[in-house]
Amino acid sequence: MGVLRAFRAMGRTDPLSFWREMHAQYGDVISLKLGPLNIWFFASPEAIYEIFVTQNRVMRKGIGYSGLRKLLGNGLITNDRENWGEQRQRLNPVFSPGAINTYAGSVHDACEAGMAELRELAASAKPADLGHAMTRLTMRIISLAAFGIDLTRGHDEIVDAFEYAFAFVADITADPVRPPLFVPTAENRKFKHALSVIDGFLDELIDQSKSQSKAGGMSGSIFSALEGVDRNLLRDEIITLYFAGFETTARTMTFLMHLLPQYPETLNALRKEAATLVRPGVADSVPKMLPVATEVVNEALRLYPPVAMMARQSNADCTIDGYRVKANSLIIVCPFLAQRNEIWWPQADAFAPSPQQPLSERLLHRGAFAPFGAGARMCLGKHFAMVEMALATAMIVRDFTWQLKDASPLVLDFHGTLRPARPVFGQLSLI
Repeated sequence: MGVLRAFRAMGRTDPLSFWREMHAQYGDVISLKLGPLNIWFFASPEAIYEIFVTQNRVMRKGIGYSGLRKLLGNGLITNDRENWGEQRQRLNPVFSPGAINTYAGSVHDACEAGMAELRELAASAKPADLGHAMTRLTMRIISLAAFGIDLTRGHDEIVDAFEYAFAFVADITADPVRPPLFVPTAENRKFKHALSVIDGFLDELIDQSKSQSKAGGMSGSIFSALEGVDRNLLRDEIITLYFAGFETTARTMTFLMHLLPQYPETLNALRKEAATLVRPGVADSVPKMLPVATEVVNEALRLYPPVAMMARQSNADCTIDGYRVKANSLIIVCPFLAQRNEIWWPQADAFAPSPQQPLSERLLHRGAFAPFGAGARMCLGKHFAMVEMALATAMIVRDFTWQLKDASPLVLDFHGTLRPARPVFGQLSLI
């Protein structure tokens, strides 16, 4: 296969399919040379742990995040500069498990606000795009809980702008021969328009949230941590927190909306637990309050990790899983495959949450479950996301039943994040 053809094959609509096919043929380690670029693909827990943890100091985000930088700038996810550690240290205290416990009541209130919009969908008695509904829900939660801004009407333009912009940067990352942004193609013009919508929204979000941050709460902690940074970096940090706070959680919630109606016993256990839900206090732990919901979310993350593949680039020659990897190689890891490996997960492709034996007890290798990454660059918002998704799941099953228009197995599409290839439609009804 020629260099250009191979690049296009990896950059087609669903690059995960390319690597799954290669994995089925060649196994957990695949090496390709495309012109001057060495590409390594790893799907074993051992390799994932080495890349994220033990070999972390010789890894950078590199070219695998070049497209995303056009949206997120040099925020915490994409920055490869020497000041990355300082960025992380500024925000670590805001997103620690203890801090998130103190904000859990606000997350609960934001989830309850989101239920009002879902009730409107149910009252309409029309089938709804559940993925779109979950995106609106998670955007509203992060806006209200983290920034003190309640998004309601006029929200669809922002949802559409983020979805187009993220799909665009995923495409240009996968296809290096696309015209650069200064070429006025229809796609480039649409991306620039989406970016202007997002930047206008961010300006308003920052100004309103900063004015309210003196009241304290999570918003106050975020802006206190970012005090003194210039406006450009503040923009990059806020869009990173905001984008990371809704995009991946929306995908996980969409998969749960498809899964749960097909597992009535799990759904009944969730409803029984949710019936006792109260607003968490500052000393409460949501995972302990909602063990069933937490385990259900973990199982959805195992089967459908939103970031199904992640990339690094090696700063120096190194050894990964026994293989010598040259400096500047592009390294792709695949939690999607590691988390379905029968050696580590006997249930493999089956949705099998087990509150009696939670995931932490079933985890046989630290690299076998990495939906949030691992090591120094593990997702900063992991604890916030777990609290948000457990609370939102509990409230949805408490307040609604829903029937899927199509319950057949999902066709998956990896387009920057893992998602159903087709919209998940369902009819919501109030309990």
